[in-house]
Amino acid sequence: MLRYHTALFLLLAGFSMLPAQVLNLPARNPAALNGTQFIATINSPTLSLTNREDLIYTQISGGNVPSFYRNLVPVTSSAVISGVTQSLTYYVAPDYLMVGTDTNYFLCPMSPMLATKIADFTGCTLPSRKMVNDIYAAATVKLAPQPIPPSSQMSTVPVFTAYNDSVRKQRDSVIVAHPLGELTGGDKKDVTISNLIYTTANRVVIYGWHTSIGNPIQPLSNIHADTYMDYSHGIRLVQNSCVYNGTPTTIKDILISSTLNTLLSDEGSMAQPQYPYDGVIPSTPASFAVLRGSSTTLQVLVSNDTAVTGYNIYLSTDGINFNAPVLLPKTSLLLTGLTPNTVYYVKLSANNSITGLTSGISFLLAATTSSQADSTLLVYGFDRVITGNTYNWVIQHGQAFAAGGKIFSSATHQAIENHLLPLTNYAIADYILGEESTANQTFSDTDQVLFAAYLNQGGHLFASGSEIAWDLDKNGTTADRSFFNNYLKSSFIADSPNNLVSTYYSDYTSVCPSSIFSGSDSITFDNGTHGTYNVGYPDVVSVVNGGIPDMHYATSNTDYGGVHFAGLFPGGTKPGKMMYLCFPFETIYPIAARDTVMAHIIRFFDGNLGLISGLAGVDENAISLKLYPNPVAGEGLVQFSLPKSDRVSLTLYDASGRSLRTLADQDFQQGVQRVGVNREGLPPGLYFIHLLTSSTSATVSFLVVD
Repeated sequence: MLRYHTALFLLLAGFSMLPAQVLNLPARNPAALNGTQFIATINSPTLSLTNREDLIYTQISGGNVPSFYRNLVPVTSSAVISGVTQSLTYYVAPDYLMVGTDTNYFLCPMSPMLATKIADFTGCTLPSRKMVNDIYAAATVKLAPQPIPPSSQMSTVPVFTAYNDSVRKQRDSVIVAHPLGELTGGDKKDVTISNLIYTTANRVVIYGWHTSIGNPIQPLSNIHADTYMDYSHGIRLVQNSCVYNGTPTTIKDILISSTLNTLLSDEGSMAQPQYPYDGVIPSTPASFAVLRGSSTTLQVLVSNDTAVTGYNIYLSTDGINFNAPVLLPKTSLLLTGLTPNTVYYVKLSANNSITGLTSGISFLLAATTSSQADSTLLVYGFDRVITGNTYNWVIQHGQAFAAGGKIFSSATHQAIENHLLPLTNYAIADYILGEESTANQTFSDTDQVLFAAYLNQGGHLFASGSEIAWDLDKNGTTADRSFFNNYLKSSFIADSPNNLVSTYYSDYTSVCPSSIFSGSDSITFDNGTHGTYNVGYPDVVSVVNGGIPDMHYATSNTDYGGVHFAGLFPGGTKPGKMMYLCFPFETIYPIAARDTVMAHIIRFFDGNLGLISGLAGVDENAISLKLYPNPVAGEGLVQFSLPKSDRVSLTLYDASGRSLRTLADQDFQQGVQRVGVNREGLPPGLYFIHLLTSSTSATVSFLVVD
């Protein structure tokens, strides 16, 4: 990997205290192609990306850029450091990277691989998010973004060309007042440098496309592979050499600095402030697991990476404060000498001892030290880049399971998808999806296969997230919808209650007689002021295929925010159980309420509630509540088994939680008892029968059909 040192740039700048302010490129050949001619050379559907980018590099490295583009423009960024406002001035290209002449140029989208190669060639770097904001603020020409409707054509040369023409017209409309060469913004998103480069391998990080009031359309994102680019992607070259407080330095040295990084970064220090295409930087660990080993050990499993020789292990007992990392060889990732019966939180960074390079730091996982076998697996799947995502939500889930007496291990969703460990090793799987959505996927195609098989074999799945229904049922494929309807037993109603954003922050349980929750009328979740993040879009669902509602929003008694099911899933061989929350579990507050919610989920999974949906012959607990046949077309029969003589109340409810009739309210003898159900007066739909005794309760759902 290239390393930029102050001494090198002193030499390049001729020991001048002011860096060069002209882009370091050869003079343009008068016979070089103009923008239109160059577009014709790359506008072929059979031209590979590699060949296209080779052509772009040949033009730019040969000096085929407009004359006005060569003159760099000063921009100043500031920050408060040790209580004092400090500033740094650096020099940027006046617009996004282009090929051609002053009167006929082409704003050229490209991959971060090519952008890095050109930046290295010219002694430049790409900007950080903070720099993009500061560059736009300093721009004297602020063009209005012109998004086009999303399509598969956005990444094609014809669309690049059409958008280029639109921007040219915008720029030409103000050219008298603002000649070419003035700092221009708003016409593109920036390909940026960021710590997100290393959270997922081989990604491009984009940001910006500011509007006239300074708001970026594109938040910082690494959702796209580094081979993807569309018409909106732009490359802003920033001269790497600069001067800070009279001392020559570089943009990259400032970004690396633990004390000065805030001048140019709002992400903290960047250990690797460039894309890793001129060296082999290990990928940030993504496919890994932390498992219970023994009462004093934990085992770390990581999918093999040939660029890695070992891993730095960061260990904590609260998930916030970590010990200094310990470097272990990748062949021996056993953590020893730990305290028994303790939850430990673990992060990793990959190391290559040959090159001395280290990756970024992974997401957080956790496990319990214990001599007892663990029955629970936390699966971390919330890697979407949004405001407030700190990638450490195993803390809330782990604390709640520990409070409920569960010993657990954890894994990333990539580890499950890569078959690093099987779900079937665990009685309970907790899939943490937060605000994961369509761009990153909630349940991927691979997830769906694995979790369906898990439930079909009698597994117990707890899934929580605010965008699962939106992703799978509203915007998903036929297969996505089938999985959501058949395995999460729900159907999408709305992206948020009453389609109002950041309005509803509680789910009520009191009118859902079938709910597995009790003790409180409502469950509240975070609006961004209670220590996690703002759940502005909690999904709203209805129940289908035997799903049983647990809670509803204030908008309607049938706008559900939680669903459970117990029984045979499609194609299942053993009865499984599922509990689905339409908002992230980790955002429930206060802590005591969150622990109580988890205690009820554990109680449901452990079989202490007789909540069996449409499954004759399954004896889940002492009272063994059943109804058959199910669906009911005429007469039905409720069956239950009492461990002792007791008074029993049987009440029929509709799907909204409205009590329709009392089927029984009398003393019954010990043993198997049966009560008839007549569907007369019941229109087709979903109904519930709730059983209550002096010591327990149970609910069964059934469908009435014609």
